[in-house]
Amino acid sequence: MILEMKDVYKDFPQGDFTVNVLKHINIRVKEGDYVAIMGPSGSGKTTMMNLIGCLDNVTKGTLILDDEDVSSYTDNQLSDLRLNKIGFVFQNHELLGQKTALKNVCMPLAFAGVPKKEQIERATEALKRVGLEDRLDFKPNQLSGGQKQRVAIARAMINRPRLLLADEPTGALDSASGKSVMELFQKLNDEGTTIVMITHDADIASKAKRRAIMKDGILSSEDADLVPPYKEEAKDAG
Repeated sequence: MILEMKDVYKDFPQGDFTVNVLKHINIRVKEGDYVAIMGPSGSGKTTMMNLIGCLDNVTKGTLILDDEDVSSYTDNQLSDLRLNKIGFVFQNHELLGQKTALKNVCMPLAFAGVPKKEQIERATEALKRVGLEDRLDFKPNQLSGGQKQRVAIARAMINRPRLLLADEPTGALDSASGKSVMELFQKLNDEGTTIVMITHDADIASKAKRRAIMKDGILSSEDADLVPPYKEEAKDAG
């Protein structure tokens, strides 16, 4: 199992009050899965993605990644986990504008201490894999929206992560570029990459193998293997 969340809660304090953003989240994602999590803005899906990506800590419950319980990991342990096992693709690509496509893709390798020559070789191959071998020296302002997102995907995959997380990956793209990016995700999944994607778009979600719905901080799905049914704890008899 690549990812498992067991009865996970996420609360945020607001003054004298506590806001319960996620409630009893249960999900199981197997190796090679392609999962879409749908829901409107404010439903809690981005908060859930931040927990899965180890960008935030659970308030209560258990988070297992690649068979390791990471619920109580230190910040340094979570940083290493993000670097080596998780790839991120965001809606607005998050590329550094002053760096070329090649240098943007090299960044995770540099953080991992990979020698410069190997960085260039691996980043060049990654960009070739996403169809941008002729754009290595282009900066983001010289690329289309779809090309920028392809660079972001190459960067996300460069450390060969166990899990690829995509947060509204086509949200800032026109329909043609969005279709191209979704075809690339399908190719990566066909090659064995495990993908968890959040989206508000039912058409985009339909491309995934399995789907879940987030509403008011609660995750549900007709697929009980993906989202095990929540069982309310029995109350003590009074």
